[in-house]
Amino acid sequence: MAGIGFNLKKILEAGTYRSTFETYFISSLIVAGPWILSIITLFVLSTFIPYTIDMFDKIFFRTVVIYGFVTSLILSGVFHFPLTRYLADRLYSKEKDALVPAFNTTAVCLFGIETLFGVVFYVIADSPPALKLLIICTYMILSLLWLLMVFLTALRDYLAIVAAYIIGSGVTIVVSLYLGQRIGIEGYFIGYLSGHLMIALLWSGRIFVEFGSTHSWDWEYVRFFINNRTLIAIGFFYNLALWIDKVILWFSPQATEITNFFRIHLVYDSATFFAFLTIIPALTIFLVQVETNFYDEYRNFYQGISKKATYPQIEWLKKDVIKSLQSGLKILIRYQGILTFLILIFTPELSTFFHFSAEQIPVFRVVVIGSFLHCMILIALILVLYFDFKSLALQICVFFVLSNGLLTYLSTKLEIAYLGYGYLASAFLTLAFAFYAFDRKLYLLEYYTFALQPVAQHRQEGLG
Repeated sequence: MAGIGFNLKKILEAGTYRSTFETYFISSLIVAGPWILSIITLFVLSTFIPYTIDMFDKIFFRTVVIYGFVTSLILSGVFHFPLTRYLADRLYSKEKDALVPAFNTTAVCLFGIETLFGVVFYVIADSPPALKLLIICTYMILSLLWLLMVFLTALRDYLAIVAAYIIGSGVTIVVSLYLGQRIGIEGYFIGYLSGHLMIALLWSGRIFVEFGSTHSWDWEYVRFFINNRTLIAIGFFYNLALWIDKVILWFSPQATEITNFFRIHLVYDSATFFAFLTIIPALTIFLVQVETNFYDEYRNFYQGISKKATYPQIEWLKKDVIKSLQSGLKILIRYQGILTFLILIFTPELSTFFHFSAEQIPVFRVVVIGSFLHCMILIALILVLYFDFKSLALQICVFFVLSNGLLTYLSTKLEIAYLGYGYLASAFLTLAFAFYAFDRKLYLLEYYTFALQPVAQHRQEGLG
């Protein structure tokens, strides 16, 4: 699934400032497009707020957007890893016509589950009926975007991805400001929904054009999904780990109740929302450089095995894989570490731009460091899954959920000065566990490659 990374790397090889900017700009949109779009939208709508939108409406809109991210990521995350693995297998087999049926099947299943949650929200929430319907539709479109992002890495037309973002961002801002001035907060939600719907339609259209198929549904994918419960659990627990600290703080005594359904931690939520933006450079470097370089060595290793290379040759190929990983991680840590350090230094200046309160400045600094560690956890998780160490990936995610939840809960019993330290400590412990366990797996890579194959299992069963 590193396909689009190779296309972007070809642009980077031109060696010009324009090619460098173009490469990392496009890759940023691929790895964090909806997040960037929402940040831009919230910033513009907060800066040019019309007279029809009061402070309560502004906070309410921001809270709903955050809740939309939380719920959509956790639910769509259930499908993310099984779908990624299934698509990778189909692309490897050159079955490109399987992508559209898999998309249709997953989208219907996702919308079916979300409809049930939407009905519950509609019954419980005390907002006006029209506003509740807009919130439900926004939540469903966000989920669809996360689903579509799985397919973006397979697309070759990266310019279509960028164009969709630009058009969608423009529609979101223009329609939100225009209707917000005329009908109030409902206009903001219509604009936000319209822009994201535009992106979803453009992406879907591009997928249907590039991967046309004579089939509409893929029941084989349904069976694959049901039979890969570990991948389902990995997606669920990883996204739950991403948000569990926020959810716990929403129900802490320091939180603010917006409506009977929505609560928010005014100090923590804004700081973390912006802090997550700081890891986009690391994710883009991983997409364009680290993953592509690693994949070449990874492919050579398994091709050597399939071609019956000698054991010394296989050991040499394994060393190349490890060297590639070490080199790539050094690059990531160096550049992201420098960026994180600069952000920590210039936090007072950034706080003016982001309109942080005095309480949010130290929290932002803590979460920026935690986000850096969190980014490395995500990269470690991707690498672990490359080698199909699914049980280890699940252990990492569960460890992250439990440690983040427990340490964040304990931090609520302390003074506000310790806000965010639970997340930071959890990210550090999880990263240490992930790298230690992954290192042990790599040390025994030949054993896991040969001894755990189905053929070996059948022989063992026969001997028994």
